[in-house]
Amino acid sequence: MDSPTTDTNSPSSQTANSAAMKPPAHNTNVPKGGFFGGLTNFILDAVRFEHRSSWKAGHLIGVAEGFESGRDHGLKLGRDEGRAEGRLEGKTEGLEEGFAEGHSLGLDEGKLIVELRPGVAEEPAAPGTKEPALFKDWKFAITPEMEAEIRRDVAHYLPGQPPSDDQWKMILSTTPTTSVVAGAGSGKSTTMVLRLIVLYHYLKIDRANLTVVTFTRESKLDFAKKVREVFDLWGYEVTEKQSLEIVRTFHSRILSFAKSIDGLNDVKAFEFLDKNLSEDEKDGSALKMKLGELQLDIMNKLYQDLYEGDATFRGLIGRLYQRSLLLDDLDKDDPQVLERKDWAWAMSKLDRSLNATLEDLWSAAGHWPIEGVVPSNKKIRLLGKDFQVNGYIPEYDTYVILGVDDSEPGDLRLDVEYGSYLRKHVRDKRTIFQAFCDRRIVYLSSYQQAAHSVDALRSRAIACPTFWYKVRGEIGSSYIMEAFYSNASFIENLGLDAVSAIKKMGLYPNDPDADFFHALGIYWAAFNQRLLDMSPPVMTFNSMFAMFSERGHKNFLAVPDSVLRPMTTLLIDEFQDVGANTISWVRATFREIERRGLSVNTFGAPAHASLMAVGDDWQSIYGWRGSSPRFLMDFSKEFRSPAHTQVFMQENHRSHQWVVDAAESIVKKTPGFANKHGLAVNKTVTGNQVPVWVSESDDKHFAEMAEKHYEAGHSILVLYRKRDTKKEAEKTLARVIQRARDEKQSKKIKLLTYHSSKGLQADAVFLLGDCEVTNSSPSKNDFYSQACMGNSNDPCGYDTAQQQEALRTAYVAITRAVTYCYWYISWSEKVPASEKASRHIVANEPFWNVAGPRPESRSDGIKRKAPKVS
Repeated sequence: MDSPTTDTNSPSSQTANSAAMKPPAHNTNVPKGGFFGGLTNFILDAVRFEHRSSWKAGHLIGVAEGFESGRDHGLKLGRDEGRAEGRLEGKTEGLEEGFAEGHSLGLDEGKLIVELRPGVAEEPAAPGTKEPALFKDWKFAITPEMEAEIRRDVAHYLPGQPPSDDQWKMILSTTPTTSVVAGAGSGKSTTMVLRLIVLYHYLKIDRANLTVVTFTRESKLDFAKKVREVFDLWGYEVTEKQSLEIVRTFHSRILSFAKSIDGLNDVKAFEFLDKNLSEDEKDGSALKMKLGELQLDIMNKLYQDLYEGDATFRGLIGRLYQRSLLLDDLDKDDPQVLERKDWAWAMSKLDRSLNATLEDLWSAAGHWPIEGVVPSNKKIRLLGKDFQVNGYIPEYDTYVILGVDDSEPGDLRLDVEYGSYLRKHVRDKRTIFQAFCDRRIVYLSSYQQAAHSVDALRSRAIACPTFWYKVRGEIGSSYIMEAFYSNASFIENLGLDAVSAIKKMGLYPNDPDADFFHALGIYWAAFNQRLLDMSPPVMTFNSMFAMFSERGHKNFLAVPDSVLRPMTTLLIDEFQDVGANTISWVRATFREIERRGLSVNTFGAPAHASLMAVGDDWQSIYGWRGSSPRFLMDFSKEFRSPAHTQVFMQENHRSHQWVVDAAESIVKKTPGFANKHGLAVNKTVTGNQVPVWVSESDDKHFAEMAEKHYEAGHSILVLYRKRDTKKEAEKTLARVIQRARDEKQSKKIKLLTYHSSKGLQADAVFLLGDCEVTNSSPSKNDFYSQACMGNSNDPCGYDTAQQQEALRTAYVAITRAVTYCYWYISWSEKVPASEKASRHIVANEPFWNVAGPRPESRSDGIKRKAPKVS
């Protein structure tokens, strides 16, 4: 019999299967279990006995109960599984139908959204670039509360020096760039130091980010001292070394740039070479550079090498040397000529004695006669008078006149009636020959060079010649190496490359200076290379400025942040004296600072790069070396900034009003700021207004006034235009000068050129000579044009700039005076000058006291009819 476990294989299983679609009916006749039934079933189960009827009954009951249980369980599982499958299928179909319907319905709305987006879809590309900037758009964080604190502190620490409103505007400026036009005596130095206090103490800018630059070592030391004094008032003990890390000259600052480059770490500045090579800076200024022994040794050695090794250079030098030996022509209207031509009759009477005296001197020294020169006293008629020469060179058809060698005593006199100093007679004669003699004349003034000079004229010179040369337009001659250096430096100060600029010159055929500039181009290219090849390497300052100018911007890639960072907060003093090369360096430096994103190290509010420039266009007097006031006047164009502050400091704390007005009446004839006028505020002198004294040269009056002021305990400043005037002034003031020495008061009397007096003052100032322009420089006009320094419509831009500078020089000289000013000039217009400061003196103005004949207004040369009388 089959076991219940296999009942699915029994015939009865089919019955159950056939009844699966309906529930089986319960059989009520199935015997109910009792004790005995249960016992019987237990026994039967134990012996595995199958009772057919019982099996059927159990089967029916199991099927019924299993059906219900299975149905419930199946429905539950089926419902869950169906729901999941249906949901998935429904979702898929719904998405397909919904997307189609939604796409169709929403297309128009979608199109509207797409069209409102700017532009069309872009293709990927590299980021764009922007114009390099110099400064960020930001402001110094000087709050009203901070400003009030600063004002209180200044009033406390400097009670006797309250800043003016204009000075406060400079001290509290918040813009990235600030230009300050500070007139004479305006107290700019103290104001600049207070600006430093604001930057350091209140804005908490790190001292390593602060730099003040000026031109001379003297002004640097003076300014650094003021920094120490003022910072001490605010409780900061600044050492001399620390103050000199803040206050620098332009030249020491650019030297640090050059030294930061690999291979130039120990580079030396050519201009500051000295026997003591550890010296960083010389006294004086690179504005007034005089070549020393070491510099000339280097230049002379290269000169010799080029002369021996370069045939073209040797030929050029030979022609220049020959030209230098011949007397330069002087215009008949030249001031030197006009001063002497009226005395030609007296000079001719003394000329025979002069020749004999000179020949005796040369013979006694063993240098006369000279081989190749035939002694001759041939007469040459000039201005209707007879003058004699000393010799003649037949093969060159050239006459010779002798001068006085430097080795001879300075007080030699011509021992005849009306005779004067020997050198004066020689100078007067030479001038007359230069202006009125049309023959070839050689002037020999040196025993040592005389024989070489004649050999050179006869084309027999073997050694490299040393000689003096005068470029047209220069005031005087200079040693050929110094002529090379000064002319190349002028070109480079204009921001030009010297070799390139010379090639671009436009000279007329047979221009006498063509050989000079050709030779200079050859020399200067070799010179800069020779310096770099030295060990350690040497560079001129102009080469350094050019190296880090805008055209050398790639060189900045090698400059470390540590060199740039001190320039981030920069103050420039005497800004009117900068040249184009300096401007280009400063601009390039700020552009690199901005490109790198260098911020200013500060312990306060964030700060970024800034520039403050302080100067006075009326005191720009170094145009002869390439400086120009245009950079101050056009500051906002030269240094473009998101925000700029311009300040005019017009209070004069030095002089009384009449000194200021007299000086301004002359300088206002130059182009410049229209809204400038100095206001005298020095209470110690405002009540003692003395007009500026003007008269013809008067040695007696000069000596009397100088002694009078010395007796009164006044400081005295004697200023002159020409260096040879100094000797004459010292003779005139010999007594008072000696007295000052004896009384240990020598510092009370100073004699200086007009240009050297900037920054100085004295109770009484004596001016010797006019401020005038009597020459024209074709070469400098050419370079000025190349550098776009002048007006584009002015072919003689440099000459025009010099005419304006003559008036500015007079302004500088007059404003040195605290109370008294004496000006000795010549009213004579026999001296042809394109500009003279004295022309602008209006005698009836209260601030002038014109002694003697008063100047008449200049005629314009136009003849006019007398007005009709009605």
